[in-house]
Amino acid sequence: MRLSIKAIYGLQALFELAQNYGSGGIKIGDIARTQKIPVRFLEQILLSLKKKGILESTRGVKGGYSLARPPREITLLEAIQTLEGPLVFTAMKKSLDIYQTLNKIKETVESGFKETTLEDLIYLKQQKDSSFNFTI
Repeated sequence: MRLSIKAIYGLQALFELAQNYGSGGIKIGDIARTQKIPVRFLEQILLSLKKKGILESTRGVKGGYSLARPPREITLLEAIQTLEGPLVFTAMKKSLDIYQTLNKIKETVESGFKETTLEDLIYLKQQKDSSFNFTI
């Protein structure tokens, strides 16, 4: 399994929007600058996420993109599948003797993505940022 750059950028953009959830829309240029994503590519990604109901957009001076639902309701699996389709392990043929084991691993990975929400990512970042760092 390999996540495309589209999925990685999409997750970065969603993370940015999740961190700012409830504070109004964020302009594409601001997300692109903060997350270091090419604007043209980000436009396509955000449009895909909007079509699936993960994002909403508002026009105007105070407009921009925002999450359509709270971060706790958006899983990484939903975002990845919106941008890439179903998770697939490359070169996974049913004829392989180890197919069942590989399929079980795929299901475990998929379950991990399904159980992890944008809110979980925010919590992990807050934990990392608040950890005590002492240097001499």
